[in-house]
This record gives sequence, C-alpha cells and structure tokens, in this order.
Amino acid sequence: MNLFEKMFNYQIMTRLNETGLFTWTSQERAWLRMMIEHPAAQEALNPATLTKLNHMLDGEKHLNLQDYLTEKAKSEESSVSHPLLRPLRQMILNGEGFQMTGRIRNGRTSQEQFGFPYKLEYSMVKKEWYVLWYAPHFARLMSTKLHSITKLEPRSIKPEAASRYKASIALITEKRKTTITIEVLPEFNAELSRILYAFSCFEREVKYNEANHVYRILLTVPRNEVDYVLSKMRFLGKRVRIIDHSALQERMSETAAKVLARYADSESKQLGHETAAQGD
Repeated sequence: MNLFEKMFNYQIMTRLNETGLFTWTSQERAWLRMMIEHPAAQEALNPATLTKLNHMLDGEKHLNLQDYLTEKAKSEESSVSHPLLRPLRQMILNGEGFQMTGRIRNGRTSQEQFGFPYKLEYSMVKKEWYVLWYAPHFARLMSTKLHSITKLEPRSIKPEAASRYKASIALITEKRKTTITIEVLPEFNAELSRILYAFSCFEREVKYNEANHVYRILLTVPRNEVDYVLSKMRFLGKRVRIIDHSALQERMSETAAKVLARYADSESKQLGHETAAQGD
C-alpha cells in the first residue's frame, strides 16, 4: 500500500468514526458468529441481543478452527459466564447500589453489606469473575468474587449520592496509581511494537529522544499490578530497563542475582566433577 492509499484510508476511517459508524471484516463477523454459538452466550446475553446478532450474521460463513487447530490434553472447561453478571451490569449502567450477603475468609458470612458497584473484572489466571465496588460506610474500594456472593439485591440511590461515590472512586483509584519509566535499549528499537504490546493493558506514553535514538515508555500502573509489570520486564529481558523506580530496580537486580547464582552453583559443581575425574 502506497502513501496516498494510506492517507485516503485514514480519511475514510476518521469520517466513519465521526459519524458513529463501525466497520468490521469478514473474519471478525465469522469470529463473532462462532462466539454467539458458544453455550455461555445464552447466559451472557439477553434474548433480544442474541436474536439481533443472529439476524445480523445470518448467512455468514462459519469459522472452522478445526481446519487449522488441533486440541491436545484439553482440561475440563468451566463456564466463563455467571448468573450475577447481567444484574450487576444493569446496576452499574443504572447507577444503582446493592445489598450483598456473601462468604468471606474462615467460613464466615458478611451480612447485608451496602455497596456501589462500578466495574466487573475477569481474572484469566483464576478463571473467575470479580465485582469491584465502593463501600461508603468505610470509604474503601472492595473486590468480591461472584461465586462468593450468596444474596444480591439492587438498591436505588439518589443521583447526587451516585455522583459523590463516583468522585470518591476516581480519587482513591488515582491515589493507588504509580508511574514507571521503561527505557528501550537502542539496538532493540525495531521491536518497539512488541514491547508496547506487552504493556498494552496499562496507560502508556511514549517519548523519543532523537539525539540518543532512545524510546522511553511512561506507564501509569495500579500499585497492585506492579508484580505483573515485573513479570513482563523479565520476559522482555535485555531489551528494556527500569530507569526511575529504585524499589523496582532493586527487585529486578535481586532476581538477576539469584538466577546468576543458580547457574554459578551449577558451573562450580560441574568444575568440581571434572577436577575429580582428572584426579582419578
């Protein structure tokens, strides 16, 4: 594709976005058709939405992944949906609160807690849904697994109270964030897109120093996600380094020292065996 074609396509996409239209490819339509045929779609979507999607995708080709993928040693599947997803999503959209009873640690039960839900999250690691909510009585942000909830009832609240809760949520969330500056070593500038993809779930700002040919990525990260950032740093290895967070630099240094020590022990043992063999 030449430069003029790129400019023309960009202009078309800009105008479509301004008018609120959305374009999708045949592969995306085929993928969506496969998704709504999954058993979990019956629980996740209301009947009207499911009927509308089926009507829109009527006649669309099936995406036969079996032609390209082979499953081996497949583990038992658990449902990715949950019966409480729909009512909670409705409460969030309507700006409502809830009265919740649920199981907590040590087998105890929390009775009739009032809360204001603001987000639903799915953990890819634990394969579980969480509801994030604000507890006005304690002025704290809470996180609860959906399968721990035994009773949930919506509670209407005044618009001014909802606005106050949202402002408190935004303030607490902002206070919980930290910034990390990551520098890309110049010899790996060609891999910038791969590096940015590794941190795609966070707010990012990229700066380029023309004099040194150095890219710097400023990440805004919730403090409870710092360990995830460190795992990505270890995955990217010598391509990147943290330049402005002494605590994280120290943790990365400790990790590197432990790895080097482990290999140094192996090398010393191997040298000892070789020396003993030569002595024999």
